[in-house]
Amino acid sequence: MANIELIIRKIDEYLEKNNLNEIKAVEAAEYLDRIGVLKDSKDRPGLPLRNILRDNLIPNAEYRITPGNKRGFWFIHHS
Repeated sequence: MANIELIIRKIDEYLEKNNLNEIKAVEAAEYLDRIGVLKDSKDRPGLPLRNILRDNLIPNAEYRITPGNKRGFWFIHHS
């Protein structure tokens, strides 16, 4: 099982360091994999983190559908 508190803390640190308010889930997944916090899927980049997001385990995340698109993207905000 993933350490949700650690994932949130590392994303917050990344956002602060890069002066960002939010990050796309696929970018966050790549970062978390790079620092060894959450192993990403090579076949479906971002899937392990998206599964966590779909289970509503990260409260400061949202799924947004942009106008004209059928699919949206997950974004994670600073907690």
